[in-house]
Amino acid sequence: MASNKIVKWLLPALLAAAAAVSLQAEADVPPDSARQWLGNMSRSLQSLDYDGTFVYYHDGKLEAMRIVHQASAGGEKERLMSLTGSAREVLRDDKAVTCIMPDKKSVMVGQSRPRQPFPDVPADLDSLSPYYQLQDVGEDRVAGLMTRVIDITPRDKYRYGYRFWIDTANYMLLKFELSAVDGTAIEQVMFTDLRVGDRIPAAALEPSLTGEGYNWFRQGGGENPAAAPGQPEWTVKQTPAGFVMTNYQRKRLHQGGEPAEHMVFSDGLATVSVYVEKMLDNSTAFTGLSNMGAMNAYGAVLDDHQVTVVGEVPAATVQSMARTVGRR
Repeated sequence: MASNKIVKWLLPALLAAAAAVSLQAEADVPPDSARQWLGNMSRSLQSLDYDGTFVYYHDGKLEAMRIVHQASAGGEKERLMSLTGSAREVLRDDKAVTCIMPDKKSVMVGQSRPRQPFPDVPADLDSLSPYYQLQDVGEDRVAGLMTRVIDITPRDKYRYGYRFWIDTANYMLLKFELSAVDGTAIEQVMFTDLRVGDRIPAAALEPSLTGEGYNWFRQGGGENPAAAPGQPEWTVKQTPAGFVMTNYQRKRLHQGGEPAEHMVFSDGLATVSVYVEKMLDNSTAFTGLSNMGAMNAYGAVLDDHQVTVVGEVPAATVQSMARTVGRR
């Protein structure tokens, strides 16, 4: 699935690495403090100009990346570059995301997605309270700067935990950690160098890779038209508490295949995609559990249809949802 490949490459840029640190916890911190810090952080990620280098730890590997972000009256622009391994680049604005992958001689262009590599924290943080606990846990230093540490801890086994290190001066996110239900770190991201507020030259937002001679793949258009909202032929009969369908489309995943149903479920923070596609003749079914870092996927075959549930959530979440997929 070409679209999934873009998402999976973008999503890793969400997180990264650093040694464990000791936190200076504070007792009896007002609960509104965590909400205020997270709200200010979200606004800073959208509204500030910044250029920084960060490290990303996942699957036992350490990668280095650079991000350049510009905010203006015309909207946001962003360029993400890998500094280790293949010279991949991702360009984002308010209309599209372009992923250039020289190792595969390909360029993928899709619709714009929430800010990457950082998590998209909802504006209505109160809506998370039935499923997560928000807590201000004190201060710590990252890249020589003082930060406030905010936890979003899951109340059940169906979602991950989130920890944010937020610059006390400008509310920029300097470090982020995604953790399993038992608190074990799955993925981390940490800035090692960050310049905020400097003028971003136009050249810094232009790709160093032209994509000339590459294969181009584009999402959307006539081949993958969106279906009427609220009219899927399939449904997830039971979801973990808080997960509701937020988007629905019909899109062609394989050349020659019938359009698949794509349902998106979210609890306001975590997101899960459910794909249901008529199996092609002689195609190999995907069944059981598969994972890559924080991303889990579960496949099953139902009435000659391939059912795939995938998301940056625990294995229990994709398994439970896949087992209740059925015709509406």
